[in-house]
Amino acid sequence: MSEIDPEPEPEPDSGTGNLDDSQSTEANSPGHADEPGFDMIAGLVEDGLAAGAVSAPGGPTENLENAAATLLDASFVLDAVQGLGERLSRRLDSLQTTFDRELRAEATRERVIDRLHAELQEYKQDFLLKVQRPIFIDLIQLHDDIGKMIAAPPASDPEPERNQVVRGVIESIQTAIEDILYRQGVEPFALEGDEFDPRKQRAVSTQVTDDPRLNKRVASRLRKGFQAGDKLIRPEVVTVFTFRPVPQSTEG
Repeated sequence: MSEIDPEPEPEPDSGTGNLDDSQSTEANSPGHADEPGFDMIAGLVEDGLAAGAVSAPGGPTENLENAAATLLDASFVLDAVQGLGERLSRRLDSLQTTFDRELRAEATRERVIDRLHAELQEYKQDFLLKVQRPIFIDLIQLHDDIGKMIAAPPASDPEPERNQVVRGVIESIQTAIEDILYRQGVEPFALEGDEFDPRKQRAVSTQVTDDPRLNKRVASRLRKGFQAGDKLIRPEVVTVFTFRPVPQSTEG
C-alpha cells in the first residue's frame, strides 16, 4: 500500500491577509467613522420615548421607557384620584343638602301629625265628655244628696248604734260614687284658701259680716267641685261673706 499524501497547506496571501487584518482592526477601533456617538444614542432614546418605540426586552432603552411610562401612569392616576375626590366632594355636599332638606321636611311632618293627633284627642275627649256629662251630673247630684243625709242632725232614736251603722253605710255609698267618677276621669276638688273664685266656685248663699276684710271670702264649703282634667263638670258650692257696715246709732 502506498501512503496517502497529506493535502498541501494553502499558502498565505500576503496582500489579502494584511488587508483583512487591517479592516478588522479598523472596524473594532473606537474611532471608526461609521460608529454612532453618545449624543446620537441619547437622541434616539428620546425620540423613541416620545414616539413610544419598543426596544428589545432587558435593554437600557426599555428601562427608560418603563420609568417614563411609570411616571406618566402615576401622574395620570394622581390626576384621576384628584378629579374623583372633587366629584365625590360635590356628591357628598349634594347628599348632605338633600338629607338636611328631608330632615326638615320630616320634622315638619311630625309636628303636623302631632298637632292633628292632639286635636283628634281633644275632639274625642270633648265628644265623650258631652255624651257622659249628663251621667256625671246625675251621679254628682246623688253624691250631694247623700252628703246632705250625712250632714243632717240625727233624730232621737232609742238605738243610737243603729244610727251609726246606717251612717257608715251611707258614707260608703258616697265613697263608692266618688270611685266610679274617678275611674271615668272625674275627680272632686276643693280650692285652697278662702278667696272666692267665681270660675270654679258657686255661691248659693251669703253671710253678712261687718268686717271689710272678710268681704267676698268663703264662709263655708257646702259641696265639693268636680272636674275632668281641665274641664269643669260642677263648681264647688260655697257660702260667701258679704260686708255690711253696722249702722251708726244717732243720739236725739
